[in-house]
Amino acid sequence: MKTKVIKISSSNLEAAVTEAGEILDKGGIVGFPTETVYGLAARVDHPDGLKNLQQIKNRPDDKAFTLHIGEKSALTHYVPNLSLLDRQFLRKAWPGPLTVIFKLNTQQLDDINNNLSSELIDLLYYNHSIGIRLPDHEVARSLLSAANGPIVAPSANPAEASAPNCAEDVLKHLDGQIELLLDSGPTRYAKSSTIIELQGDGFKVIREGVLDKAAIGRMRKVSILFVCTGNSCRSPMAEGILRQRLAEMLSCPVDQLAEKGYKVHSAGVMAYNGAAATPEAVKACDEIGVDISGHHSRLLTADMVNEADVILTMDSSHAEYVRLLSPATEVKTALLAEKDIADPIGMSLEVYRKCAAQIAENIDKQLESGLLA
Repeated sequence: MKTKVIKISSSNLEAAVTEAGEILDKGGIVGFPTETVYGLAARVDHPDGLKNLQQIKNRPDDKAFTLHIGEKSALTHYVPNLSLLDRQFLRKAWPGPLTVIFKLNTQQLDDINNNLSSELIDLLYYNHSIGIRLPDHEVARSLLSAANGPIVAPSANPAEASAPNCAEDVLKHLDGQIELLLDSGPTRYAKSSTIIELQGDGFKVIREGVLDKAAIGRMRKVSILFVCTGNSCRSPMAEGILRQRLAEMLSCPVDQLAEKGYKVHSAGVMAYNGAAATPEAVKACDEIGVDISGHHSRLLTADMVNEADVILTMDSSHAEYVRLLSPATEVKTALLAEKDIADPIGMSLEVYRKCAAQIAENIDKQLESGLLA
């Protein structure tokens, strides 16, 4: 058998992907480009495909290959209930030259056992962990998105050879061992993907590739912004309450949240910079164990809006103002509560207490729903 090579162009991509899919469905192997190096695709749920891949890579049966996906939406099928920190990190890092190893907790494992067959779990997971990659390459993503089953894909080289950066290098070692090679020219980075393992709020670099540890660290942060009018009562209370809740969840002091990757802040659409929180807001929060005495108000700016990963507003007018500052923020902006939270400014301490309780209740709902956790 001689390996068939298809040089990819915009006019033949769809037909090439269809042909590749037919080969994969029969248990064949397809070489394909990514932005890092060329890979070998196989249907992990097809015995022949997996066997052929193991022979080419000289890989033992008990060592899982990395799952490759074409869209972010596919991730939850294999790793459900990710934390906000992980979701926002992957939003920034994927698609891209990063392979992520997820270690599943008990709840995630229960969900996986309910959604996937035991055979597929045995093929994809190793010691309750799974490695997943979402390439930033049109050909790769087209192939992976169109596949009729889960695709695993190591680099397109025998174990003793270096990872190939062009189709010619793939053929040098594997001509005749794979059915099809999709050739889109040299890869963008000519370097392997970085491999990391997520560990709670941290991570461990397993193999440094295109991205270094510093670049990963910059992406592994989440910024949550609360917005009200004057930034003197509602949004400062929300900021303080969420900071306290997150500190309790992460078992750390409030002032260590930034080290854990969380930035919680607030601003107002008509705020004066530097003003303190109202005495009633400070008192209402103090009564529930939240300290906002050091708060200083800030006027909401487009930079704040663009920098935030999640924006929660006290009423619909604030949400509209955020969208006017930066229309692209629509997808990350939401009301904290189903109904507007009324401004307590100028009202009694009892009104502030009720407002703080309403804010706390809705923050807890957001945490339970997964938006903030």
